Amino acid sequence: MKMNRSEILNELIEISIMISSISNLNNLLDIILKKARDITRADAGSLYLKENDKLIFLITQNDSVKEINSKLKTFVLNMDKRSIAGYVAITKKILNIKDVYKISRDFPFSFNDEFDKKNNYRTKSMLTVPMIDNEKNIIGVLQLINSKDDSGRIIVFSKQTEKIIESFASISAVAIKNVQLKENIKKAHLETIYRLSVAAEYKDMDTGSHIKRISKYSELLARKLKMDDHFCELILYASPLHDIGKLGIPDAILTKPAKLNADEWEIMKKHTTMGYEILSGSNEELIKFASSIALNHHEKFDGTGYPNNLSGENIPIEGRIVAIVDVFDALSTKRPYKAPWPLDKILKEIEDQKFKHFDGKLVDIFLSNIDEFLKIRKEYEN
Repeated sequence: MKMNRSEILNELIEISIMISSISNLNNLLDIILKKARDITRADAGSLYLKENDKLIFLITQNDSVKEINSKLKTFVLNMDKRSIAGYVAITKKILNIKDVYKISRDFPFSFNDEFDKKNNYRTKSMLTVPMIDNEKNIIGVLQLINSKDDSGRIIVFSKQTEKIIESFASISAVAIKNVQLKENIKKAHLETIYRLSVAAEYKDMDTGSHIKRISKYSELLARKLKMDDHFCELILYASPLHDIGKLGIPDAILTKPAKLNADEWEIMKKHTTMGYEILSGSNEELIKFASSIALNHHEKFDGTGYPNNLSGENIPIEGRIVAIVDVFDALSTKRPYKAPWPLDKILKEIEDQKFKHFDGKLVDIFLSNIDEFLKIRKEYEN
């Protein structure tokens, strides 16, 4: 496939625009490999990312072995010259091999034919390219296998293809690095949120596990409700802040080993509005979402909850979701003033509160998937 300079430039510009808009690393890697294979007319390919002094094999595609992704197992390579990918990472040079079964003995590596034997496949031509960012750092390695001509015959990767894919690999390296930086920042934010959540309930010995359970329960219920991935991610990370307002509640009330009296209960109820006030005013979507949960997770479907006596679908869906899982977790675990309830009693209570405390539709979904919620409870018992 011959392309003139103008066509090559336009192709690379389009690719750069496309991949720069992708924020999910796994999606980005999948698209990079697919696009690289399209450009080079490669039957198969793999992508490795550098992590410290290792190469992590993360993704592979193969048109001739369609089920390859279901068999994929991530593995680690030492970044040295004993493998083809390691050699390219170390030397930062492209390797264009006509036939991997006829590699010159001058090289310190040989081809590992394990995949070919297991899948009755014949790897022949291979183009392995370093992915180098704008600071000349290795981000990963792109490996392309069996370029084909118009008739489907395996051919050697051309010199023009080498030049195109070298530029493509550099563009991709920058895109990958940017996504990794964003994900690292996101992880730092989420770690801060988790630690704030623990601080809000640090008097409770079960706090750390409680927060993790609420987070996982909320996400699971949202997914069973068929909410989109963005909503599910938001509720996974925002729900741990549901009781952040407890930071403003006196310890004597929070740790009282008996039922609260009427005056104490009125003070305790203020944790919803306190939580909202702590979190409100942010421009960050996640924090806005968390403020809604903090405010609304004690509202009841019949309008008898607090702090605003909202009812039905006037209660934001995130508040209705966390309401069920918070009660389920509270009843399931030991508290200073009570023992955990047996499961049958908990499920009967949730069923009895259908369209009273809880959204009936969510109750049905919760109860019909109870085994998955119990699995989470067991995983995060303490």
